[in-house]
Amino acid sequence: MNSPPLSCTKCHTPLPELFFNQPQMAECPGCDAPLEANVFPALFRGTTQAQFGEHIVVEGEASCFYHPQKRAVIPCGGCGRFLCALCDVELNDQHLCPACLESGRKKGKLTQLETKRTLYDTAALSLATVPILMFPVTIVTAPLAIMLAVYSWFRPSSIVYRTRVRAYLAIGLALLQITGWIFLFTGLWSRIFAG
Repeated sequence: MNSPPLSCTKCHTPLPELFFNQPQMAECPGCDAPLEANVFPALFRGTTQAQFGEHIVVEGEASCFYHPQKRAVIPCGGCGRFLCALCDVELNDQHLCPACLESGRKKGKLTQLETKRTLYDTAALSLATVPILMFPVTIVTAPLAIMLAVYSWFRPSSIVYRTRVRAYLAIGLALLQITGWIFLFTGLWSRIFAG
């Protein structure tokens, strides 16, 4: 190596190779600060070796577009580039490269690729519990919570496994709120016509 790649963290004095991977700490030649420098052996290789790496591909075989040293196993279904097993992304029996997957996601062409889902059961539970603080609002939100909870049964659930407890709680709370409104209106109705 022409010049040492590492320097002291305090005084920035270049460190000679004898400081690297030593069993105990050594003192910096510039400021006498205790130093320990552990490096990978690749640091001592020349730049010509590091650029090309090892060729795993056999003469006459296709190599990966992204990793030229790896053997291609399949072409991309979007652009036709050859891909190694590391770069191959399978989506609904279609093989794509990372670039086609990303561009398809950004352009909305990959409708099968879901990156997020609306959790209707959580929305229903929130719609049933939050308005309790402002009781008059529940006359509208309670039926909406029931509709959202029932709607959640017909939609795909979360990507992570969840039970339907939130939907059941939302329906139960919303029914209690509706029952409270029914008692309130029947009580008012009986006072108006009884008095």
